[in-house]
Amino acid sequence: MPAKDIPSHLMGLIKKAHRLELEYLNSLSEGERQAAGTYEQWAPKDRISHITYWRRRSVETLSYLSRGQNPPEYPEYEECNRQNFEETKNLSIQALLREAETVLSAFPLALARFSEEDFRKPNFHPYLKNRTLLGYAINDGYFHPLYHVTDAYLKLGNIAKVNQLQDQMVEDITAIDDTPGSFGTVYYDRACFYALTGNGEQAVDFLARSFTLRPDLVNWAREDGDLASLREDPAFQALLNSSDTTQPG
Repeated sequence: MPAKDIPSHLMGLIKKAHRLELEYLNSLSEGERQAAGTYEQWAPKDRISHITYWRRRSVETLSYLSRGQNPPEYPEYEECNRQNFEETKNLSIQALLREAETVLSAFPLALARFSEEDFRKPNFHPYLKNRTLLGYAINDGYFHPLYHVTDAYLKLGNIAKVNQLQDQMVEDITAIDDTPGSFGTVYYDRACFYALTGNGEQAVDFLARSFTLRPDLVNWAREDGDLASLREDPAFQALLNSSDTTQPG
């Protein structure tokens, strides 16, 4: 893929995720869109605020990385989420969507600062740990938002939409990031939503694919609440017992 295509491809995915967020909101009543939630049980507008927060963090982090600098030391994940919730819980959905658009408009410049080699280079910066820059940008711009949209439809009982979004997610991400780690991650997420919608056979199949590429996820799967429906499944237990739990070097 030519270097100039990576930022545009990423922006296409980021904009696509945002369109799906808006599609979800538009399926709700005005009362549902404006409803207040709690930190333990988010309302629809809290999901939008959360997605926007992590996209904003991504833009900020990309700016630091483009200058070869370390991003600030942020609080722990849960603390960031709680702080953002408290700061935005009383805002209207209109105000939150305006902020979402502002953050989206900052992405093209943030992405354009990097070359194809930068995006795909292993160990581009210590902050990214084992992730590529491409994987980092995909996560906060597309993968993470799509997870929340899918989860929202799951809570509405719209299983057809859950499957549609998850199948599209697998196709979209593997089309731009063909690294084993990326495939392993998206297969695992797909397996989780199969398990959450009662399709145990497909869930185990995708977990098997995931563990082959990311054996570090085996131990995580043993405790993952999203896979609770598989706990008594002999095929799931056999997969856990047979999988290599050695972390990749």
